[in-house]
Amino acid sequence: MGANGQLPEASADGQVLRWTGRVVAAADLRQSLNGHCELQVPERTIITPLAWEELRARGVRVRSQATEPVPAGRTWGFAQDRAYAEVASAVKALRRGGPILTEMASCDGAPCSWSRALAECVARGECQGGVVFCLDPGLVCCVANKVAGLRAVAIATIAQAAQALRALDPNFVAVAMPGRTFFEIQQILRCLCGPAERTCPEGVARTLRELDGHAHR
Repeated sequence: MGANGQLPEASADGQVLRWTGRVVAAADLRQSLNGHCELQVPERTIITPLAWEELRARGVRVRSQATEPVPAGRTWGFAQDRAYAEVASAVKALRRGGPILTEMASCDGAPCSWSRALAECVARGECQGGVVFCLDPGLVCCVANKVAGLRAVAIATIAQAAQALRALDPNFVAVAMPGRTFFEIQQILRCLCGPAERTCPEGVARTLRELDGHAHR
């Protein structure tokens, strides 16, 4: 059983293990691998560093499979409070497989109003979710979470992104910058910006709906 209390989203076919979830964690691999030589994952799946170590140790090849193009209006947006070369490179690399990201407004020097504008863009459904690369992710998330329907979380690592998906399935993520590598940014974006519908755990979703109702009375 995986770290989220559910069985890993995978199926075996001989020596090939096919993974359908968006995150591959080491604990899930240990439960699923049984003499497999190859792991097949959707192209935007995130593989945690410990999972990579497990795969290398077992000599398992990893093969990425193309997914369906993201429907119009269901892309994710990304924004930056300033230009980061690593972000530009990661976005460019991901776009080679299809347009999955849309650039949102840049910060105009007023981080609070900028954060609100980005969150309201997601709330209106103009994009499926948003990833913000910034110096102060705590501030960005504090403002975003005041907008009804937003599930904003601040992260700094791939592991934190994976944990956020399990616990909350956020539709708005602020990534602490600078200090993130090209690989980290690419993996975070692959994990978050797929075409799948967002599925917040029911217990969490119910509590958030109740809080939204109190906040807007």
